[in-house]
Order: sequence, then structure tokens, then C-alpha cells
Amino acid sequence: MEGLCERVRKGAWTEEEDILLKKCIEKCGEGKWHLVPFRAGLNHCRKICRMRWLNYLKPNIKRGVFAADEVDLIIRLHNLLGNR
Repeated sequence: MEGLCERVRKGAWTEEEDILLKKCIEKCGEGKWHLVPFRAGLNHCRKICRMRWLNYLKPNIKRGVFAADEVDLIIRLHNLLGNR
């Protein structure tokens, strides 16, 4: 049995799809990802919608270079914890 993600649109998201997803999340909130594709009118599976929101569209995503103190913290924590 093929999964839902195998039967829906794949490839790059359009600007229109991003807008539909943003509006749906603003209206309904995060969570209940199984309803998002239907409510937003998207032909992407819930997993892809969730990942698009969390990795690209969520408003509090910080983009750009790390500050010097952030780099220092990352290096110190890596030295302490190593790769996991």
C-alpha cells in the first residue's frame, strides 16, 4: 500500500502554496497536521506541510550568520558533548 506522501504533488513549493499554508496556520494554529492540507487546499501531504512550516515559513526562524558569542557557545558545547 503506497503512503499518502507518494500520491501527492512533489517538487518545489510555489509562492501561492506558501501563502495558503501561512493563512491556514494563522487561522487554525499549529498541530493537527493531518487536517492542514485539506483546510489549506494544498496537494501536499501533512508531513511535507509541517516540514515546510517548521523549516521555512515559521515567523520566528532566525536567518543569517551566527554572532560571535553564538559560535563560541556552539564550539564549547560541541567540545563538551561531542557528536551525538
